[in-house]
Amino acid sequence: MAAASTTNPDPLASEGTFHKIKDLGSGSFGHVALYSRLGHDEPVAVKCLPVRVVDYNMVKREVRSHCSLNHPHVILFKRLGLTPDKRYLFMVMEYADCGDLFKYVQQHGRLPEADARWFFQQIILGLDYCHRRGVVNRDLKLENLLLRSAAEVPPPPGQLEQPRNLHIKVADFGLCKASVNSLPKSRVGTLYYLAPEVLRASADRPYDAKLSDIWSVGVILYVLLFKAYPFGVISDRDNKAQRDAILRRIANAEWQLPAHPVIGEACRDLLSRILVSDPAKRITMEGIMSHSWFREDLPEGALEFNEGLVEEQAADPPRCEQSMEEIDAILSAAEDPLHGGGLGAGLAGGGGAAGGGTAAGVMAMIGSSGIDDEIDELHAEHPSQFGMND
Repeated sequence: MAAASTTNPDPLASEGTFHKIKDLGSGSFGHVALYSRLGHDEPVAVKCLPVRVVDYNMVKREVRSHCSLNHPHVILFKRLGLTPDKRYLFMVMEYADCGDLFKYVQQHGRLPEADARWFFQQIILGLDYCHRRGVVNRDLKLENLLLRSAAEVPPPPGQLEQPRNLHIKVADFGLCKASVNSLPKSRVGTLYYLAPEVLRASADRPYDAKLSDIWSVGVILYVLLFKAYPFGVISDRDNKAQRDAILRRIANAEWQLPAHPVIGEACRDLLSRILVSDPAKRITMEGIMSHSWFREDLPEGALEFNEGLVEEQAADPPRCEQSMEEIDAILSAAEDPLHGGGLGAGLAGGGGAAGGGTAAGVMAMIGSSGIDDEIDELHAEHPSQFGMND
């Protein structure tokens, strides 16, 4: 067994059934580590959140939504816990052993079109399942797409990271919302992946988060193909002009394909249908799954898989290792003002839910970096660009 890292504290040291192996990543409000569990063969990823900075409502929404999901391309949620000293909440999840898609693109560069399609197909199948189960993500990005080895036997040296040996796992439901409850009205997500309608969102201007999720997967596909963001990047965190320019380009869907590499016409067509400013004109999930580029080399039975699984789970819903009553009791205990003075500082971020978290440069979270105020300023300065006169 590998020696445990000492970079982050081990909140579960006195818990008894967990043994820390190594750290996996850190976020603004917590960290993720790999643990072994007494009585279990497979290691697990554990996200530890200090009670004093946890948003109770957000955690409750994340846990309830994640518990309802069980799919080959979604990280499996196992259980929620509270450390004996009541200082940390922790979420136990399936471990994705090959890192995340951001790190993969960093290491391998832009992907050949066929490899990008292989990953994109898996993302769409996982996201379609979530939507069918009534869960929208609202924070899809490369860092939240984890990779797990798909090989039944260890591949030859150097072959492990071949795309066909990897399965995508959608992770981190910290900003998710049950789409059956209401249309989202808040600006949440990560700047480079934000849909135009999210920039325009307000209490009287809700948006369809299923369509904003689709915009985000379009940005992801673009990055897989070109190792670049379609609307530019922020090279200087304090450069307001750079951020304003990106926000304007997103609002107007101003993007173009690089001259190189050249991608096929069908791929170009799909991107042009996804990265559309007006969500009413954006391709739907059904449209993506019927598109010729998506269907090429799609494994047999993949198109029908989600429908059958969701029907089966409607009759027999997925369950984690605990009942919802047990989970609610843990959350109530964590909320005790004697142990944290009340909860509500915000959880957005989280840092790589169940794989190797990565520091992705300036991946600013809406609501935690002043960007929300900047969007309001842009609305006031350029109302026509943001559709504020409609």
